[in-house]
Amino acid sequence: MNIAPFEGVPGQQLERLAHIEFLVYFTGKVTRKDIMSRFGVSSAAATRDLSTYIDSAPDNIVYDPRQKHYVATNKFQCLLPLSAEKCLSTLTSGFGDVMDGLEDFRCAYHIVLEEPELDITATFSRAISLARPVEVEYVSTSSGFSTRVICPHSLMNNGLRWHVRAYDRKREKFSDFVLNRVVSTKLLYKDVFKKNEVLDKDVDWVEEVELVIQPHPRLPKNSQWAVEKEFGMEGGLLIKKVRKAQAGYLLNSWNVDSTIGAELKGRHVFLHLKNAKALEKMKIDSLFLAPSLD
Repeated sequence: MNIAPFEGVPGQQLERLAHIEFLVYFTGKVTRKDIMSRFGVSSAAATRDLSTYIDSAPDNIVYDPRQKHYVATNKFQCLLPLSAEKCLSTLTSGFGDVMDGLEDFRCAYHIVLEEPELDITATFSRAISLARPVEVEYVSTSSGFSTRVICPHSLMNNGLRWHVRAYDRKREKFSDFVLNRVVSTKLLYKDVFKKNEVLDKDVDWVEEVELVIQPHPRLPKNSQWAVEKEFGMEGGLLIKKVRKAQAGYLLNSWNVDSTIGAELKGRHVFLHLKNAKALEKMKIDSLFLAPSLD
């Protein structure tokens, strides 16, 4: 670790300074209470830690007397190196004891295959924490390069890549944005979410759907038993409740044949979506990702 900005600082205090930086980087704010509750130090010690951090990085944080906490400035830059894998793991776990009181931070995670740029991830993380829109330069497979303003409420990993779930003001709907397709970000601190841009209005994120998964009917009986055992099925079925916005991703990552008549072939297809017909009627946006004949 390069600790040049804090040279001579004792190891235990250095850990607390790193915690301050992490909180500011990913949530845009930090308080004395955050340090006290995480490390069990006194109010005076937490104050000294904040003063030490400010002395080394006077342009990174300022005190907001109205909100009674320190906030990140638009000149914020990390002083200590951070591991993308560890940061994403911490975000995913709901912060655990690292961020007491932020259990509602939304970051859904499955399997890390490709890590996004940490600065871009941190910008969206701050935007979610502070409820502020983000201006992004984005490259889409359908429309190419564009600049748009989005209002993020959650981070998630679909098994292949990291996404941010956000309201897109350009298309006037909630969508998923691949973090590795984001060219640049600008947090709009002076802007706020409108009533129709908040998480509660994202029906596909708030509402769940039940996926009824069975061994593929074309498999011989012995193979079906093996699949039942592997996936912990009861009565030959695996019932998964997932957000509507994530249903297509799960079906795709598990290679679940989502045709009504179980028509897909291939040695890699072991599962079938038994209630495909019922889900088709629900018009769930993410289902276009599910394996089918289209």
